[in-house]
Amino acid sequence: MKLVAVGLCTLVFFTGLAREPGFFGISGGMSPDEFHYLAELGVDYVIYGLYIGPQGPPEARPRDRTRMRGLIERGVTPIPTFWAGEVPPQASASVAEIVAYFTTGPGVKEVGAPIRYWQIGNEENGGWGTSCSPEEFARRVQIISAGIRRACPDCTVVMGGLLDGPEMGDWALEPYLRRFLAAGGGEWIDVYNFHYYGLAQPHPRLPSAQTYRTGEELVGKLRRVLAEFGYQGRPIWCSETSTYSGKVGEIFQSEEEQAADLVKRFVLLYSLGVEKTFWTFLVEPRYEGTGVGFFDQAGLIYDGFGPYDRGAGVKKLSFFAYRELAARLREAELIGRWEEEGVSWFRFFGPAGEVSVLWQDPWLRQGAVWIQPRGEVEVQDIYGESLGRWGGTFKLQLGLEPVYITGEVMQVSLSAPPLSAP
Repeated sequence: MKLVAVGLCTLVFFTGLAREPGFFGISGGMSPDEFHYLAELGVDYVIYGLYIGPQGPPEARPRDRTRMRGLIERGVTPIPTFWAGEVPPQASASVAEIVAYFTTGPGVKEVGAPIRYWQIGNEENGGWGTSCSPEEFARRVQIISAGIRRACPDCTVVMGGLLDGPEMGDWALEPYLRRFLAAGGGEWIDVYNFHYYGLAQPHPRLPSAQTYRTGEELVGKLRRVLAEFGYQGRPIWCSETSTYSGKVGEIFQSEEEQAADLVKRFVLLYSLGVEKTFWTFLVEPRYEGTGVGFFDQAGLIYDGFGPYDRGAGVKKLSFFAYRELAARLREAELIGRWEEEGVSWFRFFGPAGEVSVLWQDPWLRQGAVWIQPRGEVEVQDIYGESLGRWGGTFKLQLGLEPVYITGEVMQVSLSAPPLSAP
């Protein structure tokens, strides 16, 4: 990494950033009837929302085989999750049988490819089925992971996603992970994982609500604790993130706000080196069952239920924003990041050349920015529509949504450049 001065600010250039192929994921309960959307979106990985094992024969789980096969047929990698409630020591043997079935056994032919990723539990520091103390979770992980590695030494073991928040006390992400690692859990984990949700814009009545920027704080916490225990450099995923469109309580968010927030979350996490990020959900799931709950309205496609719904199967703006972003960032390398006063500029280089993602958070700053390109550049909205072409320094009024700039940008400035001498 090297620092280069740009005007009054500093542009951070990254070199040699290694990343496993495939960044874009979808998580949450998903029906095989919905899988046809995934190829259009450009999804690489899916955590499909059902649990497997850890006890019982693998051939007794036709629903898992159906989902695995349906995803693989569409070029998407499925990631099954082991239930990690009460886990007796003997469960390690049945886990090994399940993993062997899907990596070297009959399951490979049934689903179309070996299954190489396995998640253990989910939100273990939350307050539901797989939740438990960090020491107990380390014990459960050891039993399940030992079975996975016995059957498939080169499979990847993913830790269930950790939540965070000041109200969680000793079970917040940082202290929970520290105790988990102190109990020996790190020996059994290949990928660390977190979840975060929240609002598209800060709200004065909910000052502690998470926003897209919270992702940077959470990645920092994970890396800090991992480094304390000698696990620096381990991959980090965000297997659940989203916001909603519609109304939850008194807070209404438009489709435009949801779409803009999706782009910001994915770009920020990509720039931080998070290996994979998963939006939750694909189709609105009736999770709360009211049509006005957070998750009831967090999907990329309407389900036909609720006062803010536009009809079953109607794609939201966030669907098209996800599709465009996945197409632009696939195989791209981050080459620069610059931020000042609520303006964020991320530069990427991919197979089609250089592209910038630029936005301004209106709660921090309003007003124009000035763009200095090298040669001609094109500005497009987050759905891929052209907003114009320029061949010299130009003024750009940023709104709610980020924009893409195709071509090389030399500088972004918050003030107008000085007039040239006559």
